[in-house]
Amino acid sequence: MLGPWLVHALLNQGYRKIFVLARAKGKTSAENRVSEALKFCRNGREIRGADKTVQVVCGDICEPNLGLSLQLRNDLLRQITDIFHTAARTDLNAPLNALRLPNVVGAENVFRLALHGSQLNGHTIRVHHVSSVTVAGNLQGWFSESQFSCSQRFHNAYEQTKFEAEQLALEYRNKGLNVAIYRPGIITGDSVRGTTSGFKVIYQPLRFLAHNLFNEWPAREDAPLSLVPVDKVAEALCLLSWVEYPLRGAWHLVNPEDTTLGKLIDVGIQVFGCHRPALIPAEHFNKSRFSLTQWRLIGPFVPYLNYRVRFSSSYTKEVLNKAGFKWPKMDSGMLGKLYRYCGNSGFIRPRSIVPARKTFSSIFGRTR
Repeated sequence: MLGPWLVHALLNQGYRKIFVLARAKGKTSAENRVSEALKFCRNGREIRGADKTVQVVCGDICEPNLGLSLQLRNDLLRQITDIFHTAARTDLNAPLNALRLPNVVGAENVFRLALHGSQLNGHTIRVHHVSSVTVAGNLQGWFSESQFSCSQRFHNAYEQTKFEAEQLALEYRNKGLNVAIYRPGIITGDSVRGTTSGFKVIYQPLRFLAHNLFNEWPAREDAPLSLVPVDKVAEALCLLSWVEYPLRGAWHLVNPEDTTLGKLIDVGIQVFGCHRPALIPAEHFNKSRFSLTQWRLIGPFVPYLNYRVRFSSSYTKEVLNKAGFKWPKMDSGMLGKLYRYCGNSGFIRPRSIVPARKTFSSIFGRTR
């Protein structure tokens, strides 16, 4: 999801050459997959200059040396200055043994290759490892940029494997690898059109809401959610990649102004014309009120509907502010844009969508 927007942001930052590692899938070549993904984030338009600057390399992070031949590997390592590692499997339902290969082994393959390249060629290769704020697990209160292992427990295998990958990153720092860690909040569609290629995390509960699937949710009205548009995450990551990285910290790519679950639901009600479910904190929710099928649907999202952790980003915010970067406000206009894309794409039934002017002029005041 992040990759195409990151390539676009890197082009804007003036990188002369960008190698994109991708797998072929079925009958679709790696080149075609990358080309389609890049056009998707540009609403079907080609990215100017991409044909000369972007080179697709067919490989797989799950394979030793990323599945590259020895000659191609060494040729790339002589040219590369930075590696942006964004690949991960994000399925909240997947078992631990299914996620460890792409999320942990894959990360170590990248770290090992970069360290080898730095030692082989005598120039530093920096790794920019994209992690997740969910490494905080079940912690409550504030989670800082300097915190890593805090005896937290994890709600699912995804959180655990992202944590394990961070631990590997710290190990490779001690071995001499220059590796920066980035923890994005909940990534949404882009800030311009609401476009997304991955309807995950907050999007599935939105579908439950729009289709009136549940009269009650095991959720907290005041659960804080840091929503960050994918294009702004890519922009922030690029800006921070030029900064000398603090020795032991992690960049927190989070919106300084959290959005509560209650606000997300209230805007959703106006956009989708649906009913408001009763929100009952998970610790007080009677699970017997749900069938097994209902619980399988909503269960993976319950931890995030009851979040009690917030993410401090004082250093990250300071650096980004100096670069002139600001996170967009997740107000009713921005949320409405994200929600309407769900209908335009078919993720949520179009008949559930209320006309924009009626929604926002009557409820929130007319927006430009």
